[in-house]
Amino acid sequence: MRGLDELGHTLTELSFECRSAGKHDGGLAAAAAELVQQPVDLIVTTSQPAAHAAHGATEAIPIVTIISGDPVAGGLAQNIAKPGGNVTGVSYYATELAAKPLELLMEVIPKLATVGVLANPEVAYLPFEEDAKRAARQLGVALNIHQVSAPDELDSAFSDMKAEGAQAVFILPDLMFSDQSTRIAALAIERRLPTMAWGPWFTEAGCLMAYSADYSGMGHRLAFYVDRILKGTKAGDLPIEHPTTFEMSINLKTANALGIDLPETVLLLADKVIE
Repeated sequence: MRGLDELGHTLTELSFECRSAGKHDGGLAAAAAELVQQPVDLIVTTSQPAAHAAHGATEAIPIVTIISGDPVAGGLAQNIAKPGGNVTGVSYYATELAAKPLELLMEVIPKLATVGVLANPEVAYLPFEEDAKRAARQLGVALNIHQVSAPDELDSAFSDMKAEGAQAVFILPDLMFSDQSTRIAALAIERRLPTMAWGPWFTEAGCLMAYSADYSGMGHRLAFYVDRILKGTKAGDLPIEHPTTFEMSINLKTANALGIDLPETVLLLADKVIE
């Protein structure tokens, strides 16, 4: 909204139709199907699962989105430079989003050998899990992946990870995990497991660390695409942008609760430190 305002669009000029998936991936298709029945000029989403749902509901209405996987492999675009269809936007994900967080965990936890991973099977078509496995093999770290598709499965997942000897937890990108960030942080502290997540809202909720692209900056950037499309440019002619800025946040209160003395090298890398 701020980006649209900066580009000269006003709330008196624009109107908005919003539909909710009820905080569950399974509700996206119905929400998208309902939305495309409205006389909308374009659809804006902030996740690739939502973009997939919208794309499944229409190939005519332009879709602007934050993309969290490979848009070409995911069937949303013909190529990055000229998507060709009705979907464009900003890519959230890069391979280093799997490797860099594990490297940071290795700096924080001496002799890190085993990491528990929270993955949602609802978004198994996205590259997060395979990229994490590849990064772990390169770094010599063992991953114990736990498939969690509903909030009520989190307790048992953390219990199992602790029993398996996990020394830390890596949370893969997922909207349900994001919604449950406070619960995840509490479980991690209760089980004394340092967590690495993918957005600064996780550390604000009490998780130890997070590393991601600049999510708020990408949301702001979507306004550029909306502006161009409203002025007549086809979505398929607007290149999909890759992330260039990454940020790390740390929760010092959580580090103290877990008895972790964070290395100075890691603290200096942090863009945000929660005390």
